[in-house]
Parts: sequence; C-alpha cells; structure tokens
Amino acid sequence: MSTPAVTGEMPLGAWLRREREKRGWGRRETARRLIQAGKAAVDTAMPSVDSMCTYVRSWERGTGVTERYQLYYCKAFGMAAAQFGSPDVPGADSLSPIAAIRAYGLSVSLQYTSGRFMIEISGLQAPEQEAGPGHGLSLVPSPGPQSYGGRA
Repeated sequence: MSTPAVTGEMPLGAWLRREREKRGWGRRETARRLIQAGKAAVDTAMPSVDSMCTYVRSWERGTGVTERYQLYYCKAFGMAAAQFGSPDVPGADSLSPIAAIRAYGLSVSLQYTSGRFMIEISGLQAPEQEAGPGHGLSLVPSPGPQSYGGRA
C-alpha cells in the first residue's frame, strides 16, 4: 500500500525516490548518508549499509517511514522537517545534477546552485587538510565516517 505524502499528491515512496534521484544518489549512497545523519545525531543503533539499502528500497515502494528516519532523510537531503514529503521543496530544482557518475565506489555529481557550480564527490578517502585561501580548485574533504558497516 502506498502512503500519500500529502492528500491527493504524490505517494511518499515516489517522493523519496524523486528526491534521491534529483541528487544523483543511488540507494547505497542514500543509505550511507542516512547512516551518517544518524551517527551525527549520536544514534548508536544504526544498521549496516546493506540493511539500510533494504529499508530505502522498502520505503520507496511505499512502506511507512518512522519519524526517526524522516529526520535523518531531512538531514541528508538538507531540508527542514516541515518539508519532508512536500511536493514543492523550495530550491529543489536547483539540486538536480547536471551530470552524475557512479563507478568504483565513487559518486561524482555536478550541480548548479545559486549562481555557482558545485562538484560533490562521495566515497573518496582524502587526508585531512585545512582549507585556505588560494587560486584554482582545491579538494576539502567533509568530516564524516571513514568506514561504513557492511560491504562498500
């Protein structure tokens, strides 16, 4: 059974899939980001990546998402809790990737937001370094878990 996001609107599962695909994420990347959001909220009972992938697939097919995971989706999607399930997320169109590539455990997407090009690289292990003023392009890894449960 499919649960509507808003009465008469898109089912929640379809909304979750659409939001994930707008960001150029596969289910595995979504699972990693949900786990990262849970760990940032000091949730010590986060499942493995494989289990979370199963949950993501299930939620996108229309099973209910608990409030716990709704909050983690909001953190991962970069939206307020009030926007969860809303078909009209402000600025959502700007999150559509211009190009997205997933291979060898890496995910790279190019986005245009607020007059700026953004390149997002996931799955890359880089040494810690401080960002400083300079010219050109520099790689500044975001803080996050260095390893994930299950297979990468």
